[in-house]
Amino acid sequence: MSLFGYFGLGLRAMSAAQLGLQVAGDNISNATTPGYARRRLDLTTGYPVRVPGGMLDQGVQIDQVRRQQDRLIQAALERETGTAAFADERLRGLRELESVFGTLDGDGILSAYADFSDAFTELAAQPENLALRRNALSGADRLASRLRDASNRLLTQRRAENDAVAAAVEEVNGLAAELAALNRKIAENEADGTTASPLRDQRDQVVERLVELTGGTAVPAERGQVSFSLPAGTTLVSVRDALPLRTSRDAQGMLRIAAGGDGSDITARFRSGKVGALLAVRDDEIPARLADLNDLAQDLIDRANALTTGATDLDGNPGRPLFIKIPPVRGAAEVIRVNVSLLDDPRLLAVSATGAPGDGWIADRIGALREGSSAALGNTTPADYLAGVLSDLGAQIVEADVASEVSRDVVGNLHARRESVSGVSLDEEAVELIRHQRAYEAGARFLQILNEITEITVNLV
Repeated sequence: MSLFGYFGLGLRAMSAAQLGLQVAGDNISNATTPGYARRRLDLTTGYPVRVPGGMLDQGVQIDQVRRQQDRLIQAALERETGTAAFADERLRGLRELESVFGTLDGDGILSAYADFSDAFTELAAQPENLALRRNALSGADRLASRLRDASNRLLTQRRAENDAVAAAVEEVNGLAAELAALNRKIAENEADGTTASPLRDQRDQVVERLVELTGGTAVPAERGQVSFSLPAGTTLVSVRDALPLRTSRDAQGMLRIAAGGDGSDITARFRSGKVGALLAVRDDEIPARLADLNDLAQDLIDRANALTTGATDLDGNPGRPLFIKIPPVRGAAEVIRVNVSLLDDPRLLAVSATGAPGDGWIADRIGALREGSSAALGNTTPADYLAGVLSDLGAQIVEADVASEVSRDVVGNLHARRESVSGVSLDEEAVELIRHQRAYEAGARFLQILNEITEITVNLV
């Protein structure tokens, strides 16, 4: 190697050390940046040449700036992220349901049912008393109002869940387009064999959010790209191309999700991620609680009306229904009302079985409905039926809470494991800074000595 060749050794040493300092500085500046995976500078020896006495490397060569990541840990984290998102979102939905049924022992349905029963029991002792008749009708009206309020709150929550599904699908489509674009950019930037670390950081964050929303799976593809599949195998991103979800609404206004070239409905396939939980609450949990409420309201209508229509009013006329449904085609709890003609004229309330003065037997029977078993309610009383609804809902919340806590623990553990590989340690970076600083100083000193030797040689010549 000529004398000037040694200057190349020194320059390469200084360049490698300078890049090492830059990499360490980049890591330090991004220590708290979400999604950032730390970098490491990989160096190799230069191409060897023959010298007297053997072979000698021509200094140092920069191999690559490597992104620190364990793909197995990342894949496990992505899987668990979808599970955790489903558990958290389902727990949130169930707790909102509990707020509708959670006050049954206070100023809620059961309390209104008790007031209704007490008012009719009191009326049974003085069936001709107009004040007691008005009080009994007011109790019936309050009970109907409580049932309508609970039903409306459930329907409102269902519409809110539906709107949240629409917003989530829109976000999924945006992320799918972003993932496809990042795949294309990564392929272009890594064509020379380097690693496009900033783009890969962005892509990992996009994939994690997609998994959180859908519970889908990212699959590595050629040239450092990834594809993304939804639950049940439907492709959302085919490497460079996004296949956006399409939506429509059914007769009830509920959003339906379609995908694929044939536009097949995949709504029922979402059973993970935030979208899966939103759909589970919207299509399973809320309808089940609405059905419970409608059964209770319909049982009240049927049994109370069977008594009043078979009785006589204060003037000896045939009785009228106590409750009506307006409109009749909707769920009973949503539309139950006290017959307006009775509210206008309490004398029309039929509580006498015989029409004889002082006969309030029908009022007494109506007052006993709350504690009377009904086949429509599974041979339980309304009080026990409501208690069963609460107990079932409470058990679901406990189960969802446990599942959410377990998922959060698993995700937290995987985050910690990923940080041990990809996270930035300021202590380690400080060591790297010192190491590369010393290497740079040594390279500079090497060049200084070469310069002095060159000067002496020139002077001698």
